[in-house]
Amino acid sequence: MLLGLCCGVTVLPAQRLDMKVLGNYRDIEIPFDLENDFIVISVLLNGKMPLRFIVDTGAENTVLLDRTMTDALQVSYRRSFQVRGADVNTELTAHLATGVSLRLADRLLARNRTVLVLEENYFNFERITGTNIHGILGGDFLMRFVVEFNFRRQVMTLHDPGKFRIRRRFIEVPTTFIRNRPYLNIQVGVLRDSTTVRRLLMDTGAGLSLLMHTYPQAMGSDLPEQTIPAYIASGLGGTMEGSVGRSRVVNLADRRLSNVITYFQEVDTTEMKFLNQREGILGNRILKRFTVVVDYVSQRVYLRPEGRAYKRKFTYDRSGISVLAGGDNLNKYSVSSVVPGSPADRAGILVRDRLRAINGVPTSLMSLESIVRKLEGKAGKRIRVRVYRGGRLEDYTFVLEDLI
Repeated sequence: MLLGLCCGVTVLPAQRLDMKVLGNYRDIEIPFDLENDFIVISVLLNGKMPLRFIVDTGAENTVLLDRTMTDALQVSYRRSFQVRGADVNTELTAHLATGVSLRLADRLLARNRTVLVLEENYFNFERITGTNIHGILGGDFLMRFVVEFNFRRQVMTLHDPGKFRIRRRFIEVPTTFIRNRPYLNIQVGVLRDSTTVRRLLMDTGAGLSLLMHTYPQAMGSDLPEQTIPAYIASGLGGTMEGSVGRSRVVNLADRRLSNVITYFQEVDTTEMKFLNQREGILGNRILKRFTVVVDYVSQRVYLRPEGRAYKRKFTYDRSGISVLAGGDNLNKYSVSSVVPGSPADRAGILVRDRLRAINGVPTSLMSLESIVRKLEGKAGKRIRVRVYRGGRLEDYTFVLEDLI
């Protein structure tokens, strides 16, 4: 759910950004799919290879997730180095590829790009998005534009900074940009309605609502009374784990969001230099309640509430299981974790069980997102699950209940 990538080198301070608009367009509209709350666009690599990229305002660089793609196109590598991932500690190998072209939606051609290429696909994002993911479009690509995300229309618009004027009803959010990444100063009340200002990375590469860092060395705790263990994110070098609960209030763009699903990740204070002193992450499950404008040139961020969408309740899994996609067509689903004492746990569901049907519907006909939404259904709803385990089909029934 989180695409954290920390690079120890600056990739393109002197790179010429040679971008050509394909057609007579004042604004460049790029349609996107919202896959399990990740923004996914189509990209044509070097005019030959159709790929799928996640648009990630929280990533400094544009990244190809597996060098087999660039090897096949005989792309040149300038050098190799180590990168630091979302877990902050693990360092893995990446390469600097030059002369790469990226074509977006037959509207924009970016030529002679320099991108990071990972030695191998450490992320496996397809397992948490339910769709094939080949790369990340980061701040080094977006920095030329005013970028508008319209989640209702599922369109990302790249505006010319010299001609852009912010429209009515957009509210500016106090923001600091560091290496082309926006850090918002947001009022958050975790345990009570009174709030304090938190420095949060605005991360469209995070399919969650809110993540807060906690510090074991500090006195006291931000953790609410009711939390459960949780898998938080996929990053370089493995997964990130922590807990999940609810924050009482988040004040954003003159709107009050209540009972916000919040992940809590324990961070050692010595790691903060890699996090730019951020206190957490603001992800798409909050951002999609607004139209979002990121002005990279003027270093400003604006939000406009989308109708009454900001009032929708924040939902979370009520079964106690996490599910990952797999198989050649990403339509085979397995249980990756089970919360102790949850409805699924009491029913007998186990990690590595393969889901074959939910309420009589074969899971091969379902998307990962539709399965997740079913497991976030109303408390009291009965769920019948057929699983494959040890060469046999087993049937289990449980009733959804509030876990947090």
